[in-house]
Amino acid sequence: MKTLVYVLGETLGWFACVLGAAGNRHWLGVVVVGGLLTLHLGTHGERAVRRIVALSLIAILLGFCLDSLLILGGVYEPVRWIVPPPFTTVWLLALWVNFSLIVDVPLRRLQSHLAVAAALGGLFGPIAYLAGQRLGALRLAEPAVYSLAALAVAWAVGMAVLMLAARHLPSFGSSRTVPGR
Repeated sequence: MKTLVYVLGETLGWFACVLGAAGNRHWLGVVVVGGLLTLHLGTHGERAVRRIVALSLIAILLGFCLDSLLILGGVYEPVRWIVPPPFTTVWLLALWVNFSLIVDVPLRRLQSHLAVAAALGGLFGPIAYLAGQRLGALRLAEPAVYSLAALAVAWAVGMAVLMLAARHLPSFGSSRTVPGR
């Protein structure tokens, strides 16, 4: 049941960010993901909060670097809000925070299986961007097959890096054990 709640929250955050950007209501995703993060922080002990915040900050940094490189490389162009090109936008960074919230529960096993994490990132990352394009939040460069291939590589690396970072982050003394330790 706990996993279902996390997945529903992640899905809600994704749609809020993407549909908000597509509808020129970029703030919607930021508000929804901010609420999900606040709820997440409020339901965990003080020590777990440090881990959640650290993982969210790592996701923001990773997302900023990966998405900005993809934008700079001409792979795709998101609907813009606040941050000028070639850097990624605020709503995309909110998506990274949103994604970081599922790393320790539904995706916890991937922290010990980096090759599987990379394969899943390489498969589902491009699908998410393709869905974002169909909903009007971004535009993939043509030919789309090359853009999707670049996204697959970026998300394979990104997923592995995020799971590796989560695996090595301390649990800050909580009773939860960190996979791979």
